[in-house]
Order: sequence, then structure tokens, then C-alpha cells
Amino acid sequence: MTDIFYATLYGSTKQYADALAERLGVQAQEITKDSASLVDATSVDPIIVLSPIHGSFIRGAKFLNELGPEVVEKRKVCLAPVGIALDHVLEETDPAAVLLGDMADHVKRVYLPGRLNYSELAPDHHDIMETRVEKMKAKDERSENEEMMVETYDTDVDRVDLSRLDPIAEWVEG
Repeated sequence: MTDIFYATLYGSTKQYADALAERLGVQAQEITKDSASLVDATSVDPIIVLSPIHGSFIRGAKFLNELGPEVVEKRKVCLAPVGIALDHVLEETDPAAVLLGDMADHVKRVYLPGRLNYSELAPDHHDIMETRVEKMKAKDERSENEEMMVETYDTDVDRVDLSRLDPIAEWVEG
């Protein structure tokens, strides 16, 4: 049976995890400080971890590092980071690979588009985004991703697309 773990900040990652779990007939589990110790190290069933990208931090990558190579290299493992950055930017830069280090070759990575609703952000998170966007605005030249962040600042953006789970479900079933 496939194990699905997720971390979420504002709900889009949980939305993906719940949809995938329903599709695969399993239960998604939120990552807690004890989750890594609960993983059956003797199992060979797939593990799927969905997690938001928060700056340069991906909680799902940290979770896989907590499991360690003795689990990750033995099981089929997929990490699905959920972010607001442009899809091709995430695929090209592959920030999860850096965070996974030597285990990256053993982890399938599928980047999923997320949601950033400024109307729902905690005040400190909104302040961080405002500071980041102001720095982007001050640049003479902005990347395509920075341009998108400036253009969508302070508006609700929902790019969640549950059909993007298809490659993960096919990977599990294949």
C-alpha cells in the first residue's frame, strides 16, 4: 500500500494529497515531528511526499532526509513540491534535488502548481512577500518568475490543477 505524507501551509498541498489518496484508495498523513519514526523501514511500498516550497525550504525534502538513504533507496519514492513559481522555472532549477543531496537520484520529483492567496496570508508572511516583491521591483532586470511575482502581488492566485497528479498516479501504478 502506498504511503502518502504531506505538509501544508495554506491548504493547496493538502488538497493535492487528499485527492491523490482518494484516487489511490489510501489515507494521506500530515507530516509531524514523529512521522519519520512511524515509517516501516522494511516495507517496499511506494512513498509519496507532497510539500509546499517556502522560500528555499521544502519540508518534504527534510522529511525524506530524516528517513535517510536506508529507506529512500529501498522504496519507490516521489517528492511533489507545491509552489507558486512558474512550472518551468522549478523544473529547470530543481530546488528539491539540492536539498536531497545524494538521495536525489533515488527520488522522482514532480513539481505542482500551487495557490497563493494574499487575502489568507498570515501578517508576517504577507510582510515577507511585500519585502521580496519590493526588492524585485527595484531591479533593473527581472527574471520571468520575478516579473510574475510582481504582477500578481497582493492578488489571489490559484493554479492548483488536480490533473497534474496523473503522472504520480501512473508512476505508482506502473
